[in-house]
Amino acid sequence: MVCRSTSGGLAAAVQLIGSWHPDVPRPYLVVVGDAPLRLPRAARYRMKTLGPRVLGITEVPYLVRLRDVDTPADGLAHRPVQKAARALRRSLGLTD
Repeated sequence: MVCRSTSGGLAAAVQLIGSWHPDVPRPYLVVVGDAPLRLPRAARYRMKTLGPRVLGITEVPYLVRLRDVDTPADGLAHRPVQKAARALRRSLGLTD
């Protein structure tokens, strides 16, 4: 599951996880930075409360380069995006 790092984004994640069917495996939560700032207080609280209800939580930093590309593959030409992609794969247990 992917959400923005806003209070509203994490509120939507809380709502979805709250209605998660017990027979469906728990998801990973990927929180994507929407600005080069700290998470809002409410978002930090919601992320903390979601921790026990998901397999794991990982954060993707705000990557300004992604605002200027047409496809995700175009973004991979930039070193910060490559670094974030590697970190995301590692945190999800995927290998390069």
